[in-house]
Amino acid sequence: MNHLVVGIPTYKRPNMLTKLILSIYYCNLDPHYINKIDIVVVDNDAEKSGEKICLELKKKCPDTFNLHYFCYPEKGLSYVRNEILKRALHLKPNYIASIDDDEYVTTAWLNELTKTMVINDADIVLGPVLPDFETSVPKYISNCFTRESVTDQQQLKKMSNSGNYMIRTSFVIKYNLSFDPRFNTTGAEDTFFGVQAVKKGAKIFSAAKAIVYETIPKSRSTFPWLFKRTYRSAITYTYILILEKQYLKVLKKNNSKLYLFFYWHSFLTAITF
Repeated sequence: MNHLVVGIPTYKRPNMLTKLILSIYYCNLDPHYINKIDIVVVDNDAEKSGEKICLELKKKCPDTFNLHYFCYPEKGLSYVRNEILKRALHLKPNYIASIDDDEYVTTAWLNELTKTMVINDADIVLGPVLPDFETSVPKYISNCFTRESVTDQQQLKKMSNSGNYMIRTSFVIKYNLSFDPRFNTTGAEDTFFGVQAVKKGAKIFSAAKAIVYETIPKSRSTFPWLFKRTYRSAITYTYILILEKQYLKVLKKNNSKLYLFFYWHSFLTAITF
C-alpha cells in the first residue's frame, strides 16, 4: 500500500478548484495500491482566494484523505510548483501526483497512476489530459487541443506535461529535482523539469486510463489565443534547446512555414532571455 500526495497549484480559480478537489474525493481507491492521500493546495495569490474553499472542503474530506492549504504569495510558476514539492516531501509519501487547478479527474485516476507506477517500477507516470470546452467550437479549434495519444503502460522518452503526472518521491530526493525559476513567467517549467528528469535516467510510463479533463473557457478557444500560444511555445522550446546546447535542433527545418517562422523568430528572442 502507498501513501500519496496530490499537489495542486492554484491562482484565483476558486470554482474550478472546488470542482477539482471534489472530483479527487470521488476517486475509487484500490486498498492494494493506496492507503493514504494528502492533498496539498498551494495558492499563488497573495489575497488567498482559495483559502475559504479549502477550509470548507477540508470538513468534507473522506477518511482516506487529508486536505492542506498553503499560500505562497511571490508570483511564479516554478515558485509555486517548488513549494508543492517542498510541502509534499515533508509529508514523506511514496509518490507525488500533480494536477492543475483548471482540471478535474476521473474516478480511476489515482488507481491507474499508482498501478502503473508499481507494475513498471516507474519513476514518472503520465496520464492523458483531454479538453472540456465550455462552449461548442469548430473542429479546426478542437484539433489544436488534441495531444499525442499513447497506449497504456507504454514506456516514454520524455515528460512534457505537469497537468497529469505522478513521480516517485525517492527519485526527486535522489537527484534534488526542482522547477527552474528562469521559467517563472514564461511557462514550460514542466517541460524543462522533464528534460532534467530524463537526463537523470527517469523511467517514464503512460497510464492511458488515468484520464483528466482540462476546462477550456471560451476566451481560449479562439484562433488569436492559439496563435499566441504557439508563438509562446516556440520561444520557450527554443530557449530550452539553447540551455541544453542543442543548437542543431534549433536550426532543424520544420515542415510548416508558419512554425518555421515562429521558431526562427523565437530563436532571436530566446537568445536575449
